[in-house]
Amino acid sequence: MPFRSIRWRLVASYVLLTVLAVSLVGVLALSLVRQSVEQREISSLRANAEAVARQARLWLWPAPRPQQLAQLAQAAAFLGNARVRILDPQQQPLADSGPRNQTGQVAWIGSSADLGLPSESASPALPFMLLPYGDCQGKPPWSDHHDRSYTIVRRMEGPWGSQLAFETGDAQSEAPLASAPTTQVALSSTHVVTVPVNGESGVIGYVELSGSPDFTGETVATTQNAFLWAALGAALVAAVVGLVIGQGLTAPLGGLTAAATRMIAGDLSARAPVRGSDEIGQLAAQFNQMAEHLEASFAQLSAERDTLRHFISDASHELRTPITALRTFIDLLQGPAANDPAARAEFLAESQRQINRLEWITRNLLDLSRLEAGLVTLDLARHDVRDLTNAAVSAFRPRAQDKGIALAVELPSVAHEVTCDRARLEMALSNLIDNALKFTPPGGRVVVGAEVGPSAVRWWVQDNGPGIDPEDQPHVFERFYRAAPSQAEGAGLGLAIVQGIVQAHHGRTWVESQPGTGSRFVIELPLATVSR
Repeated sequence: MPFRSIRWRLVASYVLLTVLAVSLVGVLALSLVRQSVEQREISSLRANAEAVARQARLWLWPAPRPQQLAQLAQAAAFLGNARVRILDPQQQPLADSGPRNQTGQVAWIGSSADLGLPSESASPALPFMLLPYGDCQGKPPWSDHHDRSYTIVRRMEGPWGSQLAFETGDAQSEAPLASAPTTQVALSSTHVVTVPVNGESGVIGYVELSGSPDFTGETVATTQNAFLWAALGAALVAAVVGLVIGQGLTAPLGGLTAAATRMIAGDLSARAPVRGSDEIGQLAAQFNQMAEHLEASFAQLSAERDTLRHFISDASHELRTPITALRTFIDLLQGPAANDPAARAEFLAESQRQINRLEWITRNLLDLSRLEAGLVTLDLARHDVRDLTNAAVSAFRPRAQDKGIALAVELPSVAHEVTCDRARLEMALSNLIDNALKFTPPGGRVVVGAEVGPSAVRWWVQDNGPGIDPEDQPHVFERFYRAAPSQAEGAGLGLAIVQGIVQAHHGRTWVESQPGTGSRFVIELPLATVSR
């Protein structure tokens, strides 16, 4: 479903928020516009009513003159575009312009004296007369005055006010005047304004104006249409912006989903793309870190599993011999040798030797498996090359003396430091020295040396024993490997342990040997610091 997507939810929320905001602003704006226009309409009506009241005072005092009041009401209604009523003090109608028409016509002529009208119809306040002409057909009523011209004033209403048109003629014209075109306008407003006409003795009448054009409705309708179009436009813009922003938000989430799907399928190397540094970018970075830890954990578990498999395989292979020997000794002790003290003592001594061998094999085999799997944490520190070498050699001096082997040390004259796990490096050197003493005949010589180069420190253990055949040299560091002619004791793990320790220190080890001239085993590690 589209709306289950975050992207489309975001678009919908943007559009909804925009429409609500525009609608709220529109309602507030319409209310303010309506109040403002209504106040202006009422103020305009009141101002016109006060002007008419000042003029009506001339024909209300001392006695009302209906003809002049009627002319005043018609003229004021025409000019003010509203309905005008002139009332007596009891608010009874004296003159009424009638309901406001959409169009109107009046005649603009000279003074009443020029037309021969009664003198009381003239007013010093009016330099001319406005007489209602209406929709009469035929000649105007004053057509007998051949020497007078007249002007017809037409009012045509539009949506925002009235338009005036003037047509000039004379009394001799016999053609009827054309009627004014009609225009659709808004309904009249319901505002009614009444102002008193004050005389010398108090209120002598009232002027009431009502039925002006409904500019409020027109203004509100136009403003409402403007806000409707604004809401539609804003909603469209919000939808486009929401789609763009939603794409920017959902694309990284899609990358996370794809990476998670690959990991579920078994690809632990899958990583999510990190885009930006916002919350989604931080989530992708944390996801990648989690994936890295998970991959490392699985790799460690796999290595532990492989280590266990190798350990079981190697242990079963190597432990078979001492276990078989122990079973044989036990059978002999329970049989023919049970009453032979000398044989019993010999078998018990051999059993003890086989038990020691079992202990050594199990301890070193497990340590070797962990070294090869990279599961051993080294205790790295800076140690002096000369001190470390002397410590490894000192443990074998009694043994070398017992076998009549000369054990010499060659060290650099200047002290140097190397970063290493001292206990394990001493073990590697001890295994090399032990092998050299095993294969060196009495009267032979073993030399343990160290030298420091520009970027590495190198140890070697050299003997003058039988040496190693070229075809055996590539295999001497493999576990349980022993050359065929070799009759020396051992399980074939010593050199494999040396190689595991050196590789854990990011170093390397190798052998240099010629049959009949002895062997030289070398360990090389990166140098930590310059001499002190």
